[in-house]
Amino acid sequence: MQKGKVYIVGAGPGPADLLTIRAHRAIGEADVVLYDALVSREVRQLFPEKAELVFVGKRAGDGRDVTVRQNAIHAKMLQHSTEGKTVVRVKSGDPMVFSRGAEETSFLKENEIPYEVIPGISAFNAAAAEFGVALTDRRGSNSLHLLSGTDVSGKPVNAQHLADILEKRGTAVLYMGTKVLEQIVEAFDPGARGQISATIVSRTGLPDSAIMEGKLTEVAELHSVAPLKTPALIFLKKY
Repeated sequence: MQKGKVYIVGAGPGPADLLTIRAHRAIGEADVVLYDALVSREVRQLFPEKAELVFVGKRAGDGRDVTVRQNAIHAKMLQHSTEGKTVVRVKSGDPMVFSRGAEETSFLKENEIPYEVIPGISAFNAAAAEFGVALTDRRGSNSLHLLSGTDVSGKPVNAQHLADILEKRGTAVLYMGTKVLEQIVEAFDPGARGQISATIVSRTGLPDSAIMEGKLTEVAELHSVAPLKTPALIFLKKY
């Protein structure tokens, strides 16, 4: 039997009308849909009635080993594609931005399974559009850096690396960083903290999205008292 094809689709931040036309078309052709926890209800309503829907969501701290879960997703892609089915793997945001898309495409390549990646609007793009957060600005920021707030062991992002980015007029965007925000603040020299502006955008694209902004120390203190919901992004700039 001829192998089916796997589409790895970026579902964007939530609203269905932010999907690309190609993503919408791929979803409509699905025999099997493997979808994540953060894929919105609005996007899920586009899944075809004929398709088999399989929830494969992962959330940090849910007590389940993420490597085991990811391997199970790979196994499902292999199983259904070798049965000749069209498999659509739907991921929130963009599949290749902090979303294990690289692991999934590597697996598909190794197993010679035809696939296509369909990009989506990542959270940093959506947040910038929704709240007017400038990603670059010729008056103050000439580069953009996407970073994970923690590494695979849970250690916070290196403060010196952040400082270097900000010193060179870069904008740093931290994914998954709110849990270690206070540790990040403490890692900076006291004199530097007052020169860094911070913006936290929570649940961009969704009805309960919110923003918190100010100096880094002020925002960290506000967030410790009344933390914003996750998923959230932290934008840092030096001014």
